[in-house]
Amino acid sequence: MLINTHAQVINKEGKSIQNLYAGGGAAVGISGDHSYGYMSGNGLLAALGFGKIAGDHAALSILNEGMEVK
Repeated sequence: MLINTHAQVINKEGKSIQNLYAGGGAAVGISGDHSYGYMSGNGLLAALGFGKIAGDHAALSILNEGMEVK
């Protein structure tokens, strides 16, 4: 899956899909664009990093929409 700098998944039209995030092995281009380019250490680091980015962006989106966080 293609992602943007907020770890949001990008559709075929190049627009982000609301509330859909990806990181690690699911995100294309981290360790290469094929499965044989996947390296476990890089995948874990990318999953951790993009997980943080996605979580921050999702939380900010919720707060900007005025939704109550429980």
